[in-house]
Amino acid sequence: MASGRRAHGSRRGVSSLAYQLRSAVAAAVTLGAGALGGGVFAALGLPAAWISGALVVSIALAVAGVRIAVPEWIRFLAFIVLGTSMGTALTPETFARAATWPVSMACLGASVLATMAGGALFLNRVAGWSRETAFWASAPGAFGTVVAMAADTNADLRKVAFAQALRLFLLVAALPNVLGAAGLTAGGLPPPPHVSTALEVVILLAVCVTTGLGAAWLKVPGGLILGALAGSAALHATSLSSAVLPQAFIVPAFVVLGASVGVRFLGTTLGTIRAYFFASLGAFVVAVSISTLFALLAAWLTGDDLGKLVTAFAPGALEAMTALGFALGYDPAFMSAHHLFRFAGLSVALPVAARLLFAVVEEAKEVTRHVAPTDGEHTK
Repeated sequence: MASGRRAHGSRRGVSSLAYQLRSAVAAAVTLGAGALGGGVFAALGLPAAWISGALVVSIALAVAGVRIAVPEWIRFLAFIVLGTSMGTALTPETFARAATWPVSMACLGASVLATMAGGALFLNRVAGWSRETAFWASAPGAFGTVVAMAADTNADLRKVAFAQALRLFLLVAALPNVLGAAGLTAGGLPPPPHVSTALEVVILLAVCVTTGLGAAWLKVPGGLILGALAGSAALHATSLSSAVLPQAFIVPAFVVLGASVGVRFLGTTLGTIRAYFFASLGAFVVAVSISTLFALLAAWLTGDDLGKLVTAFAPGALEAMTALGFALGYDPAFMSAHHLFRFAGLSVALPVAARLLFAVVEEAKEVTRHVAPTDGEHTK
């Protein structure tokens, strides 16, 4: 018996080692291919090249059936670096412009409602998806939260997940190029004002790791990025630090972000794409058209930059869209505040709206079943 247990334990150890090796290979392939894709996009001079290039390549691998992965610890490091870098870009002028934020946030709130209503109507009336599936599939952002909530309903999770993932892919891959073609980008990342010492960078990262972990522990949406951003911003706003991270830190973090979004397509087949693509694409066009109209309204009311508002109103994931705005050279405080506002509003409003909408529908069906006359009553 003892020898049998030892043999079983040995097999389990070998199996665990093989799994870890496969996971390491998958991560290396994903990040290596993502870096290659980002490099190609950068060589072509495309906006937000390292994010969108890594995204496109990782999705191609996922659809081709290649196992891809981004380990959690690598995502952690990347998000801390991105949040820290965003915080270094904040200046006193940034906060002076915050007086116009309530106006743009009011427009954003109206945009979220209109975007979701328009997308849901399209998916339900035009594409023929059920009301619950259309409702959850049209939620503008908060991918993980939406899928988790939809899992407890009668919605078709495959459709919901595909529509949400496709919208995020199109925003990250296409939005920078559309804005660039329209001349609406801010020119990319600003050059660092000075070269920081290794000690300055270590101190800055130590503070931002602490604030990022603290925000994540407090369950702040996008806590790692926003917590690190807050820590970095506090140090720079109070002149306690003037350190900036080198491009050698920021570029790999962009690659990790793009690949992390691509991993969401793992398991997607060509059959899935054929079945759900056009309905999801139509809902995306409706959503982006509506959000762009509200961005135009906000630009007219506030005099703010249209490209910045389009990116801030874009219905994508909080971390991805905030980092994308940063990569395009937009004000990171403005981006993070608006996407956090949208995410927090969705997290609170979605379960309440779903309960009200679909409880009413179920009650109406129940009343109809009890009130509708039977065949025997018609005969009488």
